[in-house]
Amino acid sequence: MKRTGIIINLMAFLSFVFSYAQEDYTKNLNGISKVYIETGTKVKITAGSSNVLKFNNIGHNKTNNERAEGLKAVYSGGADNTGFGFSMSQEGSVLRVKDLKSWMQRKDLQIELPKTIDIHIDCGNLGSVTFEGFSSEIEVNSTVGNITFNDVTGPITAHSETGTINVDFVNVNQSSPITVHSSTGSVDVSLPSNTKADLELRSTMGTVYTDFELKTDAPDGMKVVGANRKIESKLNGGGVNIVLRSSTGNVYLRKK
Repeated sequence: MKRTGIIINLMAFLSFVFSYAQEDYTKNLNGISKVYIETGTKVKITAGSSNVLKFNNIGHNKTNNERAEGLKAVYSGGADNTGFGFSMSQEGSVLRVKDLKSWMQRKDLQIELPKTIDIHIDCGNLGSVTFEGFSSEIEVNSTVGNITFNDVTGPITAHSETGTINVDFVNVNQSSPITVHSSTGSVDVSLPSNTKADLELRSTMGTVYTDFELKTDAPDGMKVVGANRKIESKLNGGGVNIVLRSSTGNVYLRKK
């Protein structure tokens, strides 16, 4: 009897798995220089080799719903013009992608984009994001979710209210400033040892840690006194402005 129950449960599980199909969606990005994404779920964005936007393995529940037969899903955030719960629109050279589903309906979204395309992503209240392998300008905002960058060059502008921000630079683009700020989370950044930069490091209620040799000069040769929490220094003679800040968390600057 027990064995029969196990078999029934296994069949029910397999039926659910096969009804929840994993599919890909691809859009050509000819004429697009920037992609703006809005979503409230966990996202991984990787650099691809083609000039396309690709959603990998989108969960698409195909379970029969007799009540919905002959009807289509509608969303408060816009019209689904992809068949997967996304609204896409082009404004000049900018492609706007809006996730119409809630974080409870959408899990672990995987996106491929060209390595050199500029990206702006708004992670909403609960979303988080990981970037892999980009050499373009990236802007990202989150509320409670973590933000992670691996093997990037920047420029980067990243802000989170409570999430931790981790950045691993493979090298540093000198064209535009880099700003990484978390209000209550930690900021952890790794730079190649030969990076040229003008640094501003600050933690209002936390501590700044680094294995770089930083030289800080007081203005007009005066001794610094009081609670000055901002550290300014140059790396390798100076270069692009890099600002790393946290209000209550720690700031970590690591040498690669």
